[in-house]
Amino acid sequence: MKRITIVLVCAMIAPLAFAQTVAKTSAVEHTGQVQKAPTELTTGAAKIGTVTAFNPGERPIEPASPLVVQSSPDTKPVSYQLGKRVRFVDKDGRAVDPHMVRPGTRVELGFDRRGRVARVTVVERE
Repeated sequence: MKRITIVLVCAMIAPLAFAQTVAKTSAVEHTGQVQKAPTELTTGAAKIGTVTAFNPGERPIEPASPLVVQSSPDTKPVSYQLGKRVRFVDKDGRAVDPHMVRPGTRVELGFDRRGRVARVTVVERE
């Protein structure tokens, strides 16, 4: 009986002894390369920057292009993939036409769990 108890306790402790911690990350597309971003950035956090390139496209005909945002003048622009249902809103939460988001527009991006853009808040228009 003692032998069985000792074997069971060792079997339950062994995975904890050899466990390794792994940081959760999700992929965020970057122009030319894939950049890893911590999950905390993509779940609930927001990124503010200036749009450098975006083509909203026509939903039934062609999908929207990635949203390219530059957070500050001394950083490289980053390309973000849009989620399936992206909400375009202004500071007050009212819906905005995606065609109003042009290069030079200041936006705040909200992300879903997969690291895709789920909400674009227009902070300041061009």
